Amino acid sequence: MLFTTEPPMHMPPLQSFDGYFNWSITYRKNSDFYLRYGEIVPLSTAPNSEEEVAALRADVVSANINANVNPARGKSKMAIWLVSNCKTPSNREEYVSKLRNHIKVDIFSKNKQCGGVDGCPRDKNDAVCYNTVERDYKFYLSFENSICDEYVTEKFYEMMGRNIIPVVLGGANYSSIAPPHSYINARDYTPKQLADYMKRLDANDTLYAEYFWWKPHYQVRNLWDTNREVFCDLCAALHSKPLKQQTLTGLQKWYIDDAHCLNKPHY
Repeated sequence: MLFTTEPPMHMPPLQSFDGYFNWSITYRKNSDFYLRYGEIVPLSTAPNSEEEVAALRADVVSANINANVNPARGKSKMAIWLVSNCKTPSNREEYVSKLRNHIKVDIFSKNKQCGGVDGCPRDKNDAVCYNTVERDYKFYLSFENSICDEYVTEKFYEMMGRNIIPVVLGGANYSSIAPPHSYINARDYTPKQLADYMKRLDANDTLYAEYFWWKPHYQVRNLWDTNREVFCDLCAALHSKPLKQQTLTGLQKWYIDDAHCLNKPHY
């Protein structure tokens, strides 16, 4: 079994492994067993058209106003980045550095790496850290260490399940895995443009609240759920599929080359 959730930029050359593995478990959709870092599942009330999305966005803002519900209430800080790796193929550190020229971005990192402070000891209790982030901040920078097709990690799904807007930087097609107007894609903006847009949302609670329209109509499943599911699928396959002679070939092209990873882009 080839089992990895690492992006191609962190993998060794795979040519020598052709004919070695029988099955694959990876984050790539066409793996034998597809292991997602999370999943956003539409419920029965989820919209089926852009018109329905627009109507639900208007409805949730109106309902929040009438019920005196404000997703921005109590949040006194702009944006937060939790990070441990400061030299990445995605060059996210450059984007954050330029973004900080225009807005306040707090950085929490172990041992004060990446210009941050050790303000959130995740190794002790992830839940406490994420609860603090959710309570105080309006935006969370869900910036991946690699920009590769389909690669999106728990940095995104963890915050999608919380009362905060994720700002993403990655190579996944986010529109295929998340509801429209539920996140902000940093690659659609220059750092200055993104800062201006975030300031606009920060100053307008109604515009900020529209990013939460989808919450009653979708369920966010985390890595624990998807891990459990994929290994149940593997167990079932071992009991039900005929075990025929099969090995994986072309791994270098499939997992590395066809991921179209960007190496140190500039922003």
